[in-house]
Amino acid sequence: MQNKTLKAGFLAVSTGLLIALTPASFAQDEAVRRSWGEEARQEMAQLAPLAGDWVVTEQDYGQDGNWHTAETRYRETTRFLLDGMALRIDPAERPAKPWRLETTIQYDQNRDVFRLVALDDTWGNLDVFEGDFDADGHLSVTNLRVDTPYVSPDGSRTHFRLTFILTDNDHNSLVIESTGDGGETWRPFQRLDRVRFGSEAH
Repeated sequence: MQNKTLKAGFLAVSTGLLIALTPASFAQDEAVRRSWGEEARQEMAQLAPLAGDWVVTEQDYGQDGNWHTAETRYRETTRFLLDGMALRIDPAERPAKPWRLETTIQYDQNRDVFRLVALDDTWGNLDVFEGDFDADGHLSVTNLRVDTPYVSPDGSRTHFRLTFILTDNDHNSLVIESTGDGGETWRPFQRLDRVRFGSEAH
């Protein structure tokens, strides 16, 4: 009986210590876990000017070598996710666009590369782009390494390069270029100019 009493007492004390220590342990684990992604958060912070509510004007590059502005402008929202770990460009709603594209950007601190993942509701391809800031300070990513090109009916393969130009807090552009020769040469494809909704420039 005495052994049972001692065991019960020990169990009660141990349980009490566990309960007392658990919140502090969880808090410490949480702090350590968050520190793992600190580099990623710092790199993603460079994209803070992209966050917000935007009015988008599209320009398509024609066969004539000129830019042609689309008639319809539309609203688009970009927001941070997961405590700054990722940036998501929400798809514009119809009827502003005939198709919708959902885009997420994140930084892989283990490989020192930005990664953009795009999914559309037309072809349904999950496209992955990788890259970094270029010499001009623009984020530039391509889908060359992961090799997820657009394949036309004739079998030709087209890869894309996306370049984000952060002009200032109220203006930015996404320049899209295409290549049919594995990145040897690039051709203008489309340009999306964004003006922050409600800004004086709008």
